[in-house]
Amino acid sequence: MNALSLALVALLAQPAVPAAPPTVPPSGLVGTVVGDQFTMFRVAVPNALNRGGVPDTRGITEALSGTVQRDLKIAAYFDLIDPQAFLIDPAKEGLDPNFRAWFNVGAQGLVKIAFDVTGSEVEVDCRLFTVDRAQRVPLPPPFDKPARMPLDTDKLRLHAHGFANEIVRYYTGEDGFFLTRLVAVKRTGKGSKDLFMLAPDGGDETQLTNNGSINMLPSFRGGRILYTSFKNGNPDLFVLEKGASRTLTSFPGLNTGGQLSPDGSAVAMTLSKDGNPDIFLVSPADGRVIKKLTDSDGIDTSPSWSPDGSRLAFVSDRHGSPQIWVMDKDGGNQKRLTFQGEYNQTPEWSPRGDKLVFTARDERLVFDIFTVEVGTGLIARITQNQGNNEEPDWAPNGRYLVFSSTRSGESKLYISTEDGRVQTPISTGKGEYTTPTWGR
Repeated sequence: MNALSLALVALLAQPAVPAAPPTVPPSGLVGTVVGDQFTMFRVAVPNALNRGGVPDTRGITEALSGTVQRDLKIAAYFDLIDPQAFLIDPAKEGLDPNFRAWFNVGAQGLVKIAFDVTGSEVEVDCRLFTVDRAQRVPLPPPFDKPARMPLDTDKLRLHAHGFANEIVRYYTGEDGFFLTRLVAVKRTGKGSKDLFMLAPDGGDETQLTNNGSINMLPSFRGGRILYTSFKNGNPDLFVLEKGASRTLTSFPGLNTGGQLSPDGSAVAMTLSKDGNPDIFLVSPADGRVIKKLTDSDGIDTSPSWSPDGSRLAFVSDRHGSPQIWVMDKDGGNQKRLTFQGEYNQTPEWSPRGDKLVFTARDERLVFDIFTVEVGTGLIARITQNQGNNEEPDWAPNGRYLVFSSTRSGESKLYISTEDGRVQTPISTGKGEYTTPTWGR
């Protein structure tokens, strides 16, 4: 969250709510992190095998096996076997496994990657084996046979991310997310913050804005990035698409929290052009107001669409403190969802439709991540005793979260399982990262 002014901070505050008021201290949310017992798959991922003998001066091994190793750690379903425990030299073994040797180190799965450089091209062979069945796992193209591609580490990393997705799908039946992208805000200078895009493992960081101003609150939906920028003096809403940025709304006052509807027909956002911050729908083409959805005496902000586009979650302090509310897409049927805590903010609706994730200030005045079930109001805690944790968003499959955390000192990005069981730092660059959004 960006504290540029008290009004803006209040506007950005977002809540979460159960259907009936539970008995909790009024000072904040309490509870412990929920995490079920979980058996992880033991998988061996040796470094990629250089079959051609040409010295790897371009970082091919790291781009291939290094990427897969990081992805599987972030996925949190896999216990990667320490290479020091390997009973054989994977380089001498080649692509034909000695299954007994791998079984004896406790491997259930084995990943083999080999590459052969010829001129400006590289042939990559990615294989997954089940050790207990002593079989190669059939995978869809392009992983069913060796793939030839340019000797470009960015393209090799994409290939490795796709391979990691197939490994996740084989073991869990769920789609992986490693070919998606994140957008976050990063401080770039005194008084300036910019948007950056990065892969879910923290790599491939690319700067998206560079206007010497404060750019904030990105939302990445339907291939468009909506964000608020002060580059023209007022907090205006911009849209970034296909490398070009344009102003979408520039009403006097706040133009924040823009989020594109699932069908792409409207942008839900906060405007204070009438004096009080309220939720509006505007056209994604020209920013004209379609409808004003809220008209309360309090501050209404931070809209988030349900995955079917029929409802919106938002934050309102109309009853005294910021809490999470839900309403129909036309503004009707406005109901409070959270009743615990005095400061709930930044709700995001799960792609699965059953939960919202949000930031709340707990009983120690520390910010942590919580989820709330939309149907029952049941709240679960995701983070605890690890600095301030804020601004969560869901992975496209609804099984993971990304958020910012100060647990290491500076604010960095973390990916967590939806229950908080495994939380992995991903931002590797220098500087502070905030307000991550996951493209979907």
